[in-house]
Amino acid sequence: MAEYSNCSDFSAAIRQETEQIEQMAYATANADELNQCEAVRKKSDQCLQSLTEADTTESQKIKCMKQTLVRALAVYRRHQDAFLQTLQQGTFEQQAFSEIKAEGNYLCSYADTLTAALLESGKSSYLELGRQLANNNMIVVAMIALCTFGMTCGITMLMHSIVVPVRRLNDASLQVAQGHYDGPDLQYPQTDEIGQLAKSFDQMKHQISRIIHALEAEAKMEKDLRRHQEEEARLSQLVERSRFAQLQSQINPHFLFNTLQSIANMAELEDAAVSEDMILRLAKFFRYTLETDDAVVTLSRELDLLRDYISLQEMRFGDRIVFEMDCDPACDQLPVPKFIVQPLVENAIVHGMRQRTAGGRIRITCRKTADGCRIMISDNGCGFHTAAPIPETSSPGKHSIGLRNIAQRIETMGGSLRLYSICGIGTAARICICERRPSND
Repeated sequence: MAEYSNCSDFSAAIRQETEQIEQMAYATANADELNQCEAVRKKSDQCLQSLTEADTTESQKIKCMKQTLVRALAVYRRHQDAFLQTLQQGTFEQQAFSEIKAEGNYLCSYADTLTAALLESGKSSYLELGRQLANNNMIVVAMIALCTFGMTCGITMLMHSIVVPVRRLNDASLQVAQGHYDGPDLQYPQTDEIGQLAKSFDQMKHQISRIIHALEAEAKMEKDLRRHQEEEARLSQLVERSRFAQLQSQINPHFLFNTLQSIANMAELEDAAVSEDMILRLAKFFRYTLETDDAVVTLSRELDLLRDYISLQEMRFGDRIVFEMDCDPACDQLPVPKFIVQPLVENAIVHGMRQRTAGGRIRITCRKTADGCRIMISDNGCGFHTAAPIPETSSPGKHSIGLRNIAQRIETMGGSLRLYSICGIGTAARICICERRPSND
């Protein structure tokens, strides 16, 4: 069988070699095709070498045929090398190509003849081998029958010692997978591997049960803590709202508005235009502070309030303090907490300008940013140490909206309040407000 296989491989390799040379003859031979042709030639030589070395027959005819095949291949190689050399030089010789093709076909047919001779030579050996295999098959069948009977008996015994406990273990694991951890333990009296596995499974089940109960208790505690924190936050918000409402309700709005309106009418009758303008601006200022229920307003409304306040202060201080406002209109509709700009300007006047008799300057700027707006209130007042804590109120002993309250309300909207000050130079307050975009939910 080995010689037959080697002879068949040699015949196939010669055919492939002939086809490769024919393909190279009708087209320009490049380096890849030459390398492929060389590989095919090596394969043919290896097959012939394996065929001649595996000499397992005693037939003289087959030996002579092998020697003839070796000599014919040597002649074919010489002619083939000469043709390939001329082909690489760019010359195609038709006669040499025809001779090579004929020699290749002869080698293929001769290899097929050798294959047939090998099959005929081994025919008697195959018949004898078949008879031996038939006898051996009878013995194998008898042994298989005995083994089957023994295996049947062994499987029956294993069913009671291994399979049944494993099935019970599988049922118990399914119960655990479904979340039932309080089922009965596995009762397996033996101390073999199955017994150890059952004992380990019971211990694992109890450990998982304890862990789950602990996690449930912890989750319940976290839920209760979160609920308490939410309740505290809600109560804190209510306290802030009530404090804000208390500040607004310190003056009776109707009485104040009616009184200011009466004073404004008297100023108009007396032809006091400046007094009338101040009273009207003051009335507008208090109306905004006392009658507006919204905790969040647009920046434009906050700036309008600031302009009224600045007009009143300009009439009060004259040239002592110069106010400058430079606000980007793109920030007008940005929602901001109520009363965050005016108290800072008031602090700049009360604290920053208290030692100045002239040359005071307060500047308010609003600039649009990528995520909202930046508001800067700066002055050239006396300044203070920035390491000092932010005071609760802007003026000790007076009721007003403190800086800490302003900072907390800005932070609730995702913004921030920062103070920068240098003694003798001045103070700057920076407010950053984030724009609230609608969610995609």
